Amino acid sequence: MTQGPLQLPPQAGRKHRPASGISPTYARAIALVLWLVAALVFVAMADFAAMDGLTLAALGVAVFLPAVVISLALLIAGATWSLGEETRQLQGAIDELRRSLLQRETPPPPALPPAAPEDPDAPRAVFFSQRQHRKPPPAAQTGDQPALALGTAPEPEPQEIDPATLIRALHFPEDENDTEGFDALRRALTRPRLAAMIRAAQDVLTRLAQEGIYMDDLRPDRARAEFWRAFARGVRGAQIAPLGGIRDRSCLAITTGRMRADPGFRAAAHLFLREFDHMLSQFEAEADDAQITALAETRSARAFMLLGRVSGVFSR
Repeated sequence: MTQGPLQLPPQAGRKHRPASGISPTYARAIALVLWLVAALVFVAMADFAAMDGLTLAALGVAVFLPAVVISLALLIAGATWSLGEETRQLQGAIDELRRSLLQRETPPPPALPPAAPEDPDAPRAVFFSQRQHRKPPPAAQTGDQPALALGTAPEPEPQEIDPATLIRALHFPEDENDTEGFDALRRALTRPRLAAMIRAAQDVLTRLAQEGIYMDDLRPDRARAEFWRAFARGVRGAQIAPLGGIRDRSCLAITTGRMRADPGFRAAAHLFLREFDHMLSQFEAEADDAQITALAETRSARAFMLLGRVSGVFSR
């Protein structure tokens, strides 16, 4: 099946920015101070005995007009600040409503029969490390068996990718002008197994963005490189729990609901977890601690931490 061109998943589509403008309370206080200063200047400069009414009016305009203009600007800034705060509160209310709807519509998982024994050989539709099930390569055959002359030269192996390029590819390009990111992505796509992992990452990032979850918004707890190395070498359970450092309850609740209700999303998440685990096992062997830390900051790694936390990968 032919794959279409790789499209960039939504990245930093929603970043929390502080509301612009100034608080209305501060705006009113500054405007009041300006009017008091203008009044003092007018009283100090006006000579009510010597100046006629027209002169006093011209002096009043010259003194109070800057205060009027600045006060109007302050009132506009205060209104802008209030509008930004109301918008953020409205967005928070919408997020809460969406989470409550997901929790209501998501059916609870079916209970397991109490007496049903678990078959250790039965396949499981959950993520697990493929490294434990790898078979050793067949031994090289010896003897006088002649080589088959097929008349075609073997295809050259794709160029090896250095860790820095792989890290840049896993972060995906920032935008359409990120030539360095696109170059790293193209080089990574020449490796068949890496291409499968990158396309799986693109799939889950796009699906998460449909729920309003963006990797740039997440601020996971940083796990030391030794925990990533332990996971890459097959350690599971509480010893690698710091890898599940996603603390955003909203993202965890929404992702959990989507995993339970959407079989397509669940299959895409499990595929991505397996492919990322395979990539990490090879990357860890030749990367230093600084490179592993940089890998953990990529968007793909954050998606791995989020989906791994929801799937229970870091608690088994």
